[in-house]
Amino acid sequence: MIPANGHGDGNRAIHHRQHGSAKSAFAVMAVLFLVAAVTIVAPRIAWSSAADTFDVSSIPRDAATILAHTAAHDIAIETVAAGLEGLELSARLNKDGGLIERPVTWTIASAAGEPIYAENVPVAQVAVKPGSYRVGIKYGAVNLSQTVTVADGTKLIASFVLDAGGIRVLPRLKDLGLPATPSRSLVFALTGNRKGQLIATSQEPGEILRIPAGDYRIESRFDQGNTSAVADVRVKPGLMSAVEIDHAAGLARLAFVGAPNAHVEWHVADANGTALLPITGLSADVVLKPGTYTAIAQTGKETLSAKFVIAAGESRDIILGN
Repeated sequence: MIPANGHGDGNRAIHHRQHGSAKSAFAVMAVLFLVAAVTIVAPRIAWSSAADTFDVSSIPRDAATILAHTAAHDIAIETVAAGLEGLELSARLNKDGGLIERPVTWTIASAAGEPIYAENVPVAQVAVKPGSYRVGIKYGAVNLSQTVTVADGTKLIASFVLDAGGIRVLPRLKDLGLPATPSRSLVFALTGNRKGQLIATSQEPGEILRIPAGDYRIESRFDQGNTSAVADVRVKPGLMSAVEIDHAAGLARLAFVGAPNAHVEWHVADANGTALLPITGLSADVVLKPGTYTAIAQTGKETLSAKFVIAAGESRDIILGN
C-alpha cells in the first residue's frame, strides 16, 4: 500500500477555525439539522455523520447508475457581517488525512434545485444567501452529496471526508511485459451499496483511479485480442494499491508487406472458427490465448492467410505480402 497523499491528493493538515463567541455558536445550532450526533465546542459546532460502507453477486458487463451518497464531514461556523454569508468547502480522503489539493468537482444547488455553483477546484469558496443548499462532490469515481444550511451572518466551513483511496492498474503479458496494444481495465464493486456495478474504467496503463473504499474486482482486457484476466483488491481510505495483472497469453505481430498505401483488413480466428473483431492497418499487435489461429489479410480483391500456433509468453511475427 502506498499513501495516496504521496500523489498530491492531500498533504496539509486541516485547520479548524474558531471565530465569534459562545453566543454566536448557540445561535447557529438551530440551522444544523442533519440527523447525526452533535458535539459542541464553542465557538465552533462540529460533527461527523456516518459514511457509507461499500460492500457484488453477479458482475455486469455495462455500467449502472451510481447514486450519490451522504458524506461524513466536519463543520465550523465563522461569524461574518450581514450580506457576506457563504460556504467554504474542502475534502479529505479519510478523517485523518490532509486536504485534497487536486481539483474536486463541486456543485451547489438551492433547496428548490436551482444550480448555483459548479467548479473543479480543491477548495470551493462561494458567496450565498442564508438558506439550505445541496452540495455535490465528485472526485474520480467518488460521488457524494450533503445538504447544508447557512444562517444569517455566518460563513459555513465544511470539510468532507470522502472515505476513498486509489488503485493503479498495470496489465501485462507473462514474460513479455506491457504490449503496445490498447487495453482496458474495468473496476466492479464486490461489496456494499454499489455491489455489481461498474465503478471505473481506465484505458491508460498505470493510471491512478480514485474510488470509494471497499472490495473490487478488476477485469483486464486488450482491445485487440481474446484474452482477459481478473484480480481482486481491497481499497482502504487514504491509501493506493498497485495492481499488476499478468495475462497468460502470447503476442502475434501482424504485418503486411506490399504497397505502403494499401488498405488492409485483418481477420483472426481460432481453431474453432471464433473470430476477433476485424483490425484495419498495415500492422497490428494482437494478444491471444495459447492455441492455433488463422490470420487473413484482405487488401482489395486479394486475400492472404497464414496459420500459426502461439503459446503463453511467446511473441510471433506473422508477415503476409504480395
